[in-house]
Amino acid sequence: MKNKKIIALIIAVLFVGFFSGRISIVKADNKARNLYSYMQLYTEVLKIIENAYVDTLNTKELFESSINGMIEETMDPFTTLMKPSDFEELKTSTKGEFGGLGIRISSQGNYITINSVIEGTPANQVGLMAGDKVTKVEGESTKDWDTKKAADHMRGPKGTQVIITVQREGLDEPIDFEITRDIVKIESIPYIYKLDNDIGYIRIVSFNATTGNDLHNALINLQNQGINGLIIDLRSNPGGLLSQAIETVDQFIPRDELVVYTKGRFRKFNREYYSRDDFAFNNIPIVVLINRASASAAEIFSGSLQDYDKALIVGENSFGKGCVQQLFPLPMNYGIKVTTSKYYIKSGRCIHKDNNELLGEINKKAKKDTLKAETEKEIFETVSGRTVYGGGGITPDIFVKQDTLNKYEVLVRSKNLFFKFAVDYLAENDIDENFNVSEKLLNKFVDYIDENNVEHTEEEFIEAKYWLKNSLESQIISNKFGMEAGNKIAVRQDPQLQRVVNLLINHPSLPELFSFAAENDTLTIEVKK
Repeated sequence: MKNKKIIALIIAVLFVGFFSGRISIVKADNKARNLYSYMQLYTEVLKIIENAYVDTLNTKELFESSINGMIEETMDPFTTLMKPSDFEELKTSTKGEFGGLGIRISSQGNYITINSVIEGTPANQVGLMAGDKVTKVEGESTKDWDTKKAADHMRGPKGTQVIITVQREGLDEPIDFEITRDIVKIESIPYIYKLDNDIGYIRIVSFNATTGNDLHNALINLQNQGINGLIIDLRSNPGGLLSQAIETVDQFIPRDELVVYTKGRFRKFNREYYSRDDFAFNNIPIVVLINRASASAAEIFSGSLQDYDKALIVGENSFGKGCVQQLFPLPMNYGIKVTTSKYYIKSGRCIHKDNNELLGEINKKAKKDTLKAETEKEIFETVSGRTVYGGGGITPDIFVKQDTLNKYEVLVRSKNLFFKFAVDYLAENDIDENFNVSEKLLNKFVDYIDENNVEHTEEEFIEAKYWLKNSLESQIISNKFGMEAGNKIAVRQDPQLQRVVNLLINHPSLPELFSFAAENDTLTIEVKK
């Protein structure tokens, strides 16, 4: 009797399995037939347009536009058609050196948007910022341009100039930036030095092929200098190689710990990545600085250190670019870059932000809903039980908002007046590393600004005076002794960074920093220049 029950059960399971398999096959067949029907529809429409439309059409453009229309329906700015010429562009962007301005761009809405500005480049020098919308290049509207066309117009021989017009949030009128093109060298970690109070400072501007090794050497270097606190600055870092995000996290956690994993609609795109190094730098308090332009690998790094309780995260919510793209070859040397999965870190948080937010297509009501959702984010826990928040991007433990430049300061930067004045000054004067801008020299610089037709109110000038002095001093030092020497001056005028220095001075251990953050859970610090 028992055997008969078992046989009956086996038959029942096989019966269900057979019909569920049949149902799956039927569903697959229906899906295939449905897809085939739509392909027939597409072909018929194409034939009618080709044979009946009143004007002659460019077949190549017709196909590309229809494919791009299909891709736009994904509402994913990272899924894109790559034309044959884009492959060469892709190769160029991974070599670490290219001619141009030093910006990374994307097509959002009708215009080109600057995603990030590479430190130490011509674009950085004149004050371009992530989020700026490029509305014109050399007076020509960029409306409906793709990134390839924009890059072609903005790049050019070293030493030549280009004027680009940008619309910046918070300013009523567009601003023209006159930029001299140069060879752009991408150095992953341009600054490693010790601040006052024995606090180390490491600036990571991108994650390229050497970042993991460079960070390891930087940590050893600063450790040998006897630092008792460390700031890792990831502001405006657009990310880069996943392997380097893992290698950098590896510097702070034990071997065989989960760093990041990917999940997609199909199992073949799901992967897990673990730490592999025995080295773990964790004997001093660490603060990681992020902002709204910190993305991708920078978010994996900062979020992982937060999840493993290895660092306090300070600044603003990060960008929220946590998705994986795979390149698929197509006929005729085309390709398509498709988002196949999303990144998740140790706590289970998904880094990726809603695509509507990334595209900037949220209406006023949706913006209100988003702001409401900010206070109702999904709660996760770090390995020690600290509360962290999901919802896309990395939410800092302490919010520190950066004050923006006023219109006068933006215009002075946009005309590259600091650099030009510094070149002329150093042609006639010799300085040492203890150089300071005197009141007399500052007044001479202000006269130079006036000669270049930068208008200002008395209130704007009073607000900008110390910023002008410090920025001029930084530029002259930088021109004479190199960018790192100039950066040491510039950080004096960096209120976010100075706030972090104060945090480390007043709370000289990670437990103290975490306690302070927990006691001030809703703390938002407004800082002024």
